[in-house]
Amino acid sequence: MIAKNSMNHSSPSEELIHIAKRGVIFGQFQLADLREKIGTGEVLRTDHYWKQGMQGWLLVGLTFEIVSAETRTTPPVLPISAPSPPALPPALPPAAPGARPGSGGIQKLFYLTPMFIVGALIALIVLLQGYAYVTLKAPLASALLSDSRNRGIKASACFQYGLPGGSIVLDIDSIGPGTKTVDMLRVILQFAETQKSSSYDRVILSYRGRERFQMKGAYFKTLGQEYGSQNPIYTMRTLPENLYRMDGSRAYPVWEGGVLGVMSAQMGNFSEFTTEWLR
Repeated sequence: MIAKNSMNHSSPSEELIHIAKRGVIFGQFQLADLREKIGTGEVLRTDHYWKQGMQGWLLVGLTFEIVSAETRTTPPVLPISAPSPPALPPALPPAAPGARPGSGGIQKLFYLTPMFIVGALIALIVLLQGYAYVTLKAPLASALLSDSRNRGIKASACFQYGLPGGSIVLDIDSIGPGTKTVDMLRVILQFAETQKSSSYDRVILSYRGRERFQMKGAYFKTLGQEYGSQNPIYTMRTLPENLYRMDGSRAYPVWEGGVLGVMSAQMGNFSEFTTEWLR
């Protein structure tokens, strides 16, 4: 129920304007009387008014004109409080000479574009990091944890430059005091197995963020597909000759000759490789 404060009585033929302050009807006035009370400050421009024919209450300070609506015989539900009139937007700057109509939309787009670009970049970075985690980081971590012989070895994987496809990086973060050269081969093979269904241009071997060697992606994929069936000694012997330095040159030679001499040279190269990788 709307509370009523004071009322000015007029004949039924006169058009009365209802005034409300903070949800309470203050009084009913003729237009001339209302203007006088606005002038004295008794009625504020932030008060609400309504008269017959209006569909809802309006602020006194906005307009005295009555919007067309279905005729009412009783006042509609009064707002609980009288809100302040909304702030008017600042005037638009004058158009530059030669500006085409509709350039205001282009101006708004210009102002909004930096915010949109920053938001899009943040979303893209989060998306790429999530994809790298699911594709590389999580499979590598699972492979290391599933084999107790990897205890003491901490490694991570990522896309080079953070972009999917192309090249990936296997980075050794730290190794325990009891880590052997064969342990490093196992890490490579177990990681390769997690990526056997993927194709990359190259795989980079890094130590604490410093890139040391690289191998072709096709060779890395073969290592993963043959892991478990290939003789690990053969893989250890032939791995160095499939490695390249970061400038693209071959890291170790391809040995030929007698079996014993070739095997000895290949094993020596593998030992040199692990030492240089983890230096």
